[in-house]
Amino acid sequence: MKQKKIVSMIGALVLIISAVVLITGCPNKPAEYTKEDFVLKFKNESGQKCYVEIHGWSYDKINVHVSFPDVLKTEIPVGSEKNITVKDVVVSEKTSKRIEPYNQHFMILVVSDSPMYSGKWHNFDSKSKTQYTEGTFHIKLEGSTFKVDYTN
Repeated sequence: MKQKKIVSMIGALVLIISAVVLITGCPNKPAEYTKEDFVLKFKNESGQKCYVEIHGWSYDKINVHVSFPDVLKTEIPVGSEKNITVKDVVVSEKTSKRIEPYNQHFMILVVSDSPMYSGKWHNFDSKSKTQYTEGTFHIKLEGSTFKVDYTN
C-alpha cells in the first residue's frame, strides 16, 4: 500500500512539473540578428595608389562580439573617391525577451604596392549606422605611412 502511495505521489509530481514546463514554454529561443550593409566612402588624397582592407565586428553592451565578413584589398585610385560596402553588419539582436542594439568596430588598413610606404590599422567605433556612412574617410600620407581620418 505504501509503495502505491509513493508511486502515485511521484506520478503527480511529474505531472505538475510537466504542466508548469508546458505552460511557461521555452523562454530562451535563439537570438535573431538584424544585419545591414554599411557603405563607407573613401577618398585617396595620398598621391599614391593604395588599397583598403576592412575587418571588424559588432558588439553589445556586455561585449558579446559578432564578426562581419572582411572586405579584402580594394583599390582606391589616386585622387578619386570610392564607396566600399561592408556586408552583413549586425545592428541588433532580438530574443523573446528583448531587443539589444549593437555598436560596430571597424579596423581599416591602407597599404600600397610599393615597399616605400607602410600602413597601420586605424580603429573606428560606431554607435549608429549613420556615424560613418554619411561622411568620408580621407586617406593621406604622413611621411611614408598612410593615415586615415574621418570627416562628416
